[in-house]
Amino acid sequence: MPAMLDTVFQHRRKGRNTGDLYCSPGLYFQFGETAFLDFSETPPPSRLAVLGGGQVFGDCVNSVIYGTPEAKHRVIRGVGIGRTAAASIEFDILQGICALMSSRNWDVPGCEFVPCPSAMSPLFEVQAEPEHEVVLFSHTQKPDGLARVAGIPELTNGQADMEEALAFLASGEIVVANSYHGTFWAMCLGHRVLSVPFSDKFRQFRENPVFAGPQDWPDKLAAAETREGVLEDARARNRAFYEKVRNLG
Repeated sequence: MPAMLDTVFQHRRKGRNTGDLYCSPGLYFQFGETAFLDFSETPPPSRLAVLGGGQVFGDCVNSVIYGTPEAKHRVIRGVGIGRTAAASIEFDILQGICALMSSRNWDVPGCEFVPCPSAMSPLFEVQAEPEHEVVLFSHTQKPDGLARVAGIPELTNGQADMEEALAFLASGEIVVANSYHGTFWAMCLGHRVLSVPFSDKFRQFRENPVFAGPQDWPDKLAAAETREGVLEDARARNRAFYEKVRNLG
């Protein structure tokens, strides 16, 4: 490892959540000599520290203050920032220290909207046509009384890598998901989506999906809808933000 890296990326890397593992922009853009670390690890010296994405606002605050003091520039990238966090003193601290900030959440004051970089994956171009009327993509740590229906295939976000997850999502004409990335990726695929939220983070997309409860979703399948242009918009915003990062001195 070089004495001074070009870029260090920090995101959640030690769990099995598929979205956390594939949310780093370093997987999709060129940043020179790089290292990928979990938030529990101490970053080596680098010119640039890119923190996020995912629901990791607190982790980013800690890393900016304590973990990356030697970085010339710090960037918050595609992080879930709720309304409470956006109004906090910690958010003000990040604004004062970071060169650039973006959130995957729509309409966060003082923070650019940039959806999860996983939208840049070329895997979105190679998916087969649906073979099931409905599939269920569930969050392995958030069962929340989620109803199951016999005959509807299910995959959890802790069982597969991104390639397997996307293939599964693409196999359903309607995707029911209580996983954030399952919801986002299904919308990127252009499929009909019924989201079963367990927190407000599901309600801060640029255009929200149709929602249902954990028990009544089987009765609301007919209400599932597509959301046009999600993938194209996400990619355009990610490319534009990448250019801003590249132009940092």
